[in-house]
Amino acid sequence: MRIGLNAGIFPGGPGPVEAVRAAAAAGADGCELNVGESGPLSLQTSAADLQAVRRAAADAGVDLPSLHCGLHWKYPLSDPDPAVRARGLAALRRTVDIGAELGCGVLLVVPGVVTSAVSYRDAYGRAQEGCAELAQHAAGAGLRIGIENVWNRFLLSPLEMARFIDDLPGAAAGAYFDVGNILAYGYPQQWIAELGRRLVAVHFKDYRSDVPGGGGFVHLLQGDVPWKACMEELRRAGYDGYVTAELPPYRHLPERAAPDTVAAMRAILAL
Repeated sequence: MRIGLNAGIFPGGPGPVEAVRAAAAAGADGCELNVGESGPLSLQTSAADLQAVRRAAADAGVDLPSLHCGLHWKYPLSDPDPAVRARGLAALRRTVDIGAELGCGVLLVVPGVVTSAVSYRDAYGRAQEGCAELAQHAAGAGLRIGIENVWNRFLLSPLEMARFIDDLPGAAAGAYFDVGNILAYGYPQQWIAELGRRLVAVHFKDYRSDVPGGGGFVHLLQGDVPWKACMEELRRAGYDGYVTAELPPYRHLPERAAPDTVAAMRAILAL
């Protein structure tokens, strides 16, 4: 397995070129970039600028294994408004194209969100429709979409997540499993065992179950993730891809977060 850092761990919100250089300096093998509606890496970033990022990563000796676009929260594929769903799908299709330009292998996708106005059944049907179209587009671009488990009140068991992925056409869809996110309502080692061959990417973060809500998220080795059991199941599943830390900078000495996280990940991978 290889070590990645999501660009959000670097203080100051650096652009993508600076982020890949910072990942290399921290000792990571790869950097997961974040695409926004605007900013240094956005839906409007030109092909020339994307190629410059790709060259910078190659020069730094850093892979760009995966890509994240947070617009699936603003424009969910499960939204009751067809125009919102269309906008979300267009943003994700564009992000697939950006990923292809950068040489990424996986696009993280939040498939849908259940709310008081969006029933579970409706979310499932709309998410299946949108993800099916997105998976076909990703296959043509040489990427896979990774369905992530997040706090969206949706796909709340590994059996359901596996079924959702298996029902999508082709082989371009898999699971982007986040070991920390699942602590609020499940056991990561059980999810890894069930998802097995469907795993296309993994996020590392930690979580303290005795602290309610988002305040429970902590840096690696400070929470309740059973790291040894997770590593055993990842190996049993034959997973040999990237494990990417998705964490913020420290409040104090924020520049220390990235190298400290890489050191913690090396210790975890050695379990």
